[in-house]
This record gives sequence, structure tokens and C-alpha cells, in this order.
Amino acid sequence: MINITKDNKKDCCGCTACEMACPKHCISMQRDNEGFLYPVVNTADCINCNLCEKVCPVINSEKTDDLPKRAYIVRNKDEKILKQSTSGGAVTPLCRQILAKNGVIYGGAFGDDYYVKHIRVTDEAELYRFRGSKYVQSDMTDTYSKVKDDLNDNRVVMFAGTPCQVEGLLRYLKKPYENLFTVDFICRAVPSPMVWENYRKFMEQKYNSKITYASFRDKIYGYHSSSLALKFKNGKSSYENTKTDYMLKSFFDGVTARPSCFDCKFRKAKRVSDLTVFDCWNITRYVPELKDDDKGYTAVFVQSEKGQKMLDSVKDEYIMYDADVALLVKNDGHMALENPPKNKNRDKYFELLNSGMTIDRVVKETIPVKTSRKIFGKFRGTLYKTGLLNLLKKLK
Repeated sequence: MINITKDNKKDCCGCTACEMACPKHCISMQRDNEGFLYPVVNTADCINCNLCEKVCPVINSEKTDDLPKRAYIVRNKDEKILKQSTSGGAVTPLCRQILAKNGVIYGGAFGDDYYVKHIRVTDEAELYRFRGSKYVQSDMTDTYSKVKDDLNDNRVVMFAGTPCQVEGLLRYLKKPYENLFTVDFICRAVPSPMVWENYRKFMEQKYNSKITYASFRDKIYGYHSSSLALKFKNGKSSYENTKTDYMLKSFFDGVTARPSCFDCKFRKAKRVSDLTVFDCWNITRYVPELKDDDKGYTAVFVQSEKGQKMLDSVKDEYIMYDADVALLVKNDGHMALENPPKNKNRDKYFELLNSGMTIDRVVKETIPVKTSRKIFGKFRGTLYKTGLLNLLKKLK
């Protein structure tokens, strides 16, 4: 029987496989004081079948030092999609290919009030909802059971998510499905939905208006200087970087990640998905003759023959280059293998947030923004317009 307590929270990634697999429906995902969902078992109804443990990807994870056999660097040829995407816009053509087969797509998207959850899409007009990174753990609800229903109805299904979500799904399904295609991404960690809620509330009060647009990696200042962008109903907007934005700084400073992310069981380059995608920051290291135009590229690891066939089927929609797997892991994919550092003030951060303190004050007390960063952030737009920001990037 799954039993997650305050002392072993690192043993749960929140994938929901155990909840979906329970034949007595006696497991429910409940939020803790950090905003993360964990399984809670109604022991009175539990029949000790241990299915919850058998499908748990954390308990059954297998480490490997193997590397994928092939890798590519790709960019979507559609400039509009490229601009809307976090990096190179690699996933949209894959989604279109699935939909062309009357298929179904599952992935993380903003829901009501910008709550992040996995959604089901069958219409190409809805694909924009998947674009862009969302630095929040998505709520899976009953996604796994819906995926299984679609697969058993002989629908072609594409599931995209974190590596733990993909492994959780495959464990839950118990058997391989030829009509299932999976994509995972190399992630640093999954931040707390509660922090994101507090941040949104603070920003809406600051701007005295409701949020109408949110993007964690907006390219208004280029791919290499991406911003957390917010737009408000009153016409105002906010563009802050990783060192000045309260949400982004909390994430990158290691105070908001789920406990399991600091000891992730899925840090490996060879994965169970069909394709693994991640940011390609150093395009000129792999394709020296290219000039980095600051629009972004996506690195792709091919994890299966199914993944290779899928890439081949959409290659005409990409600008595409072969890449060395080991070199990609070293330069841009190191988070596939490395856990993020845990900030010493993480417990204090959540303690203050739960006390009712606003996120700006919590950040000031635990991971204060440097004055130099505030000054740089204030003039970043001017530096970008004059070309000085690109010069500073090159010098760096």
C-alpha cells in the first residue's frame, strides 16, 4: 500500500498512476501545505492488492547509463509557431501528424484562471494551448484513464509530459500500445502550483487587473533573454527575467520544486518515451557555420523506432540537423542527469508563504533580488532596442 508521509515525500512524483490503478477507488490525490498533490489511502476500503505499488514509477524506476542512439536539432519553419514556442517549435508538427490520423493529444495547458492541467485535444485550432513552457506541475486528474479509454477505442494517442508522468502512464497501462506515442522533456524540476497561485494573485493586485495572457518563456527580448510575460485586462503588461521575476527566481533558486525533484529517479538520457525534447542553447557548437539568430532551436533525442518514424514523417516542416548525442548531453542536456540544488531557505520560504505573506516579501526574506539585477531589468527593454543587449550576450 502506498503510504506517503511528511518524511518520505521525495518518494512521490505526483503522477496519479496509483490513484487511477486502485480497483476500489480508495486513493485520492490531496494537496499538502506546499501545494503539491500526494496520494492518501482510505485504509478502511483498501484490499491490499498492492496495485498502487506495482504501477508507481518511483518505486519501479530503473537507472541506466545508456544514451539514445540518435539526436537532432530542429526548428519549425513556420515563423508564427516558432515565435509562440519556447524554443524551436518541434512538437506542433508531431501533434498535427497525430490529429491527421483522427488522433488525440494530451498535454499540459493553462486552464481556468491559468491553473495548469493536462487537457485532451482533438482539434488543430487548440494546439496553441500546448505551446510554451509552464513552470508549474500540471494537474493530471483522470488523464491516465482517459488515455487508456482512447487507446482501447483504437484512437491514435500522443501523450506529452515530464519523464515521471510518461513513466507513470506506461506503468498504469501495464502493456504496450502500438497506437500510443509519447514525448517527454528534460525538466529542471516541477514548481508548486500554490506558488504560482500566490504569484498570480500578487500580480493582479499590483496591476489592479485580471491576467489575460501568461508565458513563462516569452521571446520579446529574444530566445536567450526570455521573460515571464503577463498581460492584463486593463492593457498593461509585465516582462521580467529569471533574476527579477518572483516566480522565475523562486524556481531557479531552488525553493519551489517538488521534493522528489531533488532526488529524481528519472534523471537519465535514455528514457521510456519515444522522443525527448529540450532547449538547444548552443546551436553554433553543433552547426558551426550557422549564426545564432536568437529565435531558438529544439534538441531531440530519438528513444525508439516509433520516435524515428514520427520524426521522419514531419521532417519537411523542420529545419533539421544531425547532432552528436554525447555532446548534446554535455552542453544542453545536462539536466537529464543532474538534480537541481535545494536551497537552504526552502522550508522558510513555504513557511512564510503559508503565513499569508505576499510573494514579494517572501522572496525578499529568503532569496532577495540583487539591486544590480533590478537596475538591469528596468533598462532591459532599452538595451534590447538599441542592440546593446545582444552585444552583452555575445560578450558573456
